[in-house]
Amino acid sequence: MSGDALGALQNELILPDGRYPLMRVYSSLSDRHSVNHRVTTCSYIKAQAVRQASEKTAASPSPASKGMSMLGFTKKFSSQAPPTPQQPPAVVSGESAHYYVFCSGGDTLCVASLSLDESDTVVKEKTFQSSSSDPTCCCVNPLTSAVDNLETLVGFDSGEILLIDALTGTNLGKFNGGSAQNSSCVTDVQWVPDSRNIFVAAFGNGVMLVYDTDKDDRSSAIPSNADTSGVGEAGFVVVHPKTTKNNPIARWMVTKGPVNHINFSTDGKLMALCCHDGHCRIFDFAAEKLLYSFRSHYGAMLCSAWSPDNKFLVTGGEDDLVVAWAWVDKVPVACCKGHNSWISSIAFDKSLCDTSEEHNYRFHSVAQDGRLCTWDLNEGNLVFSRKRVGTTSRRTSFATPPAAGKGVLRNVAEVPRSDEMASLTPSGNTLIDSEPLSSVCVTQLGIVTCCFSGEAKLWARPSVDSSTPRHDDF
Repeated sequence: MSGDALGALQNELILPDGRYPLMRVYSSLSDRHSVNHRVTTCSYIKAQAVRQASEKTAASPSPASKGMSMLGFTKKFSSQAPPTPQQPPAVVSGESAHYYVFCSGGDTLCVASLSLDESDTVVKEKTFQSSSSDPTCCCVNPLTSAVDNLETLVGFDSGEILLIDALTGTNLGKFNGGSAQNSSCVTDVQWVPDSRNIFVAAFGNGVMLVYDTDKDDRSSAIPSNADTSGVGEAGFVVVHPKTTKNNPIARWMVTKGPVNHINFSTDGKLMALCCHDGHCRIFDFAAEKLLYSFRSHYGAMLCSAWSPDNKFLVTGGEDDLVVAWAWVDKVPVACCKGHNSWISSIAFDKSLCDTSEEHNYRFHSVAQDGRLCTWDLNEGNLVFSRKRVGTTSRRTSFATPPAAGKGVLRNVAEVPRSDEMASLTPSGNTLIDSEPLSSVCVTQLGIVTCCFSGEAKLWARPSVDSSTPRHDDF
C-alpha cells in the first residue's frame, strides 16, 4: 500500500504490478463550475484513423498551435509536467489516439488527447452558450468515432441531449428538445453496446428514455405523465409509443427518485442502473425485464462496473463502501473498505483480469475523499469473518451466501453486516487529489482520474516484459 499516512498528495501509485508514475496533469483555466452536480464526468475512447494523413496535413500547424480558436473552441487547458524521473516512450502510434471527453467548468465540454508524448497532445474546450443549462454528463460513440471525428452525447441539467462532434463542435442532433419529453436533469447517457444509433438517457425523476439517432426528435405518443403506480422498490414500468417514427422509442419508469448511473455489461445483454433509493437494478435490456436488484447498506447507489467476463458487478455508493457481487449466485462476495467518503466511479483493468478458473480481477475506485483505491479480487485475498454464514464455493464465484433474513423483497440482495461477509483490503490506497474525485477510467496507457475542479491526471503503466499478457482493445 502506498505510503501516504501523513496525508500528502502522491505523485506515484505503488501497486503489486509496479509503479504508476504521474506523467501528465491537465488543469482547466476556467473557474466556473457548479456544486449542484458532478463537475467532471469522463468518457474515454481509443480512436482509430480512418485514413492516412496526407503530407500537407502532417506539415500544417496543429490545432493546438493555433490556440484552438476555430469552430467555437478556445484553448483553456494548461499542460503541466509533474516531477517524474524519466518519461517512457509513447505508446500511441500515428494511426490512433486516446481521447478523453469530460464535462468541466459548469457550461463546458473538454476534449484531451492524453498521450505520453507531450508533442502529440490535442486539447480543446467547448463552451455551450446557455446561461440556464449546463452539461452534466457525456458519452463517446465507440463504433462511429475516429481520430478526426468524435460523435459524443452530452446531457444537460435542463433535460436536453445534444449529439455533437466533440472535435469540431458541430451539432449533429438534438433530443428531448425544449424538455418536451422530460424536464428533469439528465444524470447519465450511454450508447447501447454494438449499436451505432441507439442510446439511453437517465433522468433525475427516475425515468430512462431510449432514443434512436436515426429518428426525428418529435415527441412520440408516450405520455410523459404515464401511470407510475407500478414503480416501487423492486418494480418498474416500460411504455412504448403507438408509432415508431419518432423519439423516444421507449420510456422506462424505473424508480421514484434519480437514476444516478447506467452501466452495460461487456456483451450488452445486461444493464445495471444505480438508483438514489439504494438499489442497483439489473435488467435484461432487450427483453425489458428486471432480473435482480442489489441494495446498499444505506444511502444511494452511485456507480457500478461489470467485470470483463460479466461474472461480477462492483458497486459503490453513499455508504462509503465498494461491494463486489457475484452475478451468477446473486450474492455479495466482498466488502471493500478503503474510502471514507462517497464512491464516485469504478473501473476494471482488463489487462490485469484473469477470467480463468483462478478468478483474479483488478479494479480501481475513486471517491470524494480524494483517494484512488486499487483492488485485486480473488479468493486468496478475501478475509472471512468468524461470524460469516455459509461456506466458500471454489467452483463458481467464491460466493458468500447472504445471512438469514436478508433480501426480504423479491429478487433483492442486500449488503450484510460487515461481520457477516468477506472483506477485501486494497492493494493500493493513495491520496492523489485535494479535491473530490469524480471519475476513473483504465486505458492501454494507464489510469486516468478526474476531480470536481476540472483536473485530469494520467498515471502511466509500469514497464512490462513482452511475456505479460495485455489487451489492446481498450
